[in-house]
Amino acid sequence: MPLDALDQKTLKSLPRLSDVHASYGVEVNALSINQLFALYERTGFLYPGKAARLTPHLGQVRENWRRMLRGGESLLYVISAGNDKSGRASIAVWRTTHHGWMSQHLVSENNPLGSRAVMLAGTAASILRGVDESYQNWFRPENRFPSRVFGSMVRTIGTSLSSVQQHMYFALSRKLPLPSAGGIRVVLYDPSHKEALCEFAHASRGQIYATAEELAHDVELKAVDELYRNVGLRRTRQVWLAYPQGKNEPIGAAIAYRGPLGANFSYLENRCDLLLHPKLADSDVSEVVVGLLGAASTAYQDFELGAIPVIADALASVVLIQLGAEYLRDYCQGIWLKDGNLRFYRHIDGFYSRLVVRSEKHVMEPSLAY
Repeated sequence: MPLDALDQKTLKSLPRLSDVHASYGVEVNALSINQLFALYERTGFLYPGKAARLTPHLGQVRENWRRMLRGGESLLYVISAGNDKSGRASIAVWRTTHHGWMSQHLVSENNPLGSRAVMLAGTAASILRGVDESYQNWFRPENRFPSRVFGSMVRTIGTSLSSVQQHMYFALSRKLPLPSAGGIRVVLYDPSHKEALCEFAHASRGQIYATAEELAHDVELKAVDELYRNVGLRRTRQVWLAYPQGKNEPIGAAIAYRGPLGANFSYLENRCDLLLHPKLADSDVSEVVVGLLGAASTAYQDFELGAIPVIADALASVVLIQLGAEYLRDYCQGIWLKDGNLRFYRHIDGFYSRLVVRSEKHVMEPSLAY
């Protein structure tokens, strides 16, 4: 995709890749796991609901982060800025697909300049490396700050290169008996289903989602799994498709991700994406949801938690609640593709520039009044 004038200007303004860290005043993987997790606690990132689900497994989560960090920057890296005096800011970035990354856990000790630095440095490095194909972040819509900065990014990047979609997050107990589903057939994905899966994912979640999740290239995540195996971990994905009896066009899909427990503190690395066709008849929703969840539950037989994290849209929510799933919260999934990364950089730079100006004005006002 050719660069427009603004993209070219942004690209020319970036430092050399070797100078990125110094130019933005950041460090990579400079904080120990103990220091990083202490920062999360000080900043209130682990709010009660999240902490209650994470704390019982914190030892394993810490070990998984240590293992991922052993891969250098191939699986996980943490960008930090600031110090004890100015306040620290950090963001963690981990590999979710072979060419896709998830940015998460942006925290700051009242240091907006530090937050700006870690985000711009990470984006600049990705742009200059030029090997990543997609990026995503997840945020709660009621969380005002990330909703303002990330929820508005599509206006800057454009709908052809980015999306922000709101979903519902459920915990489905692995002990719940699921009724049998008749009238549909659920099949485990094999390569003959690739075209049908891509078309269905496009119809259900959009082309940005289908592209970022690399459904046209490596459905089972075999390539990225090899990287995780190098540090004694796994990253896999299994897919089931639901078809009406006698028809060959899918009307639902369950995409079960497995990964190192706690790579994301909401366990999104182990989520099950439940996709339904937007034109699915209301009368068919229950059977499709039950059939897909029953099949996908087999991917979680060795799961460390007692409940499967399920990401679904409103169409499936009534059935999930009827089955006994616990609704936890809404999440927005923000995605932008490689060709939109320069625009994402400008979006973050512009947002934080306005924030810093307002912050400086707020600090100056009391002295001006006197």
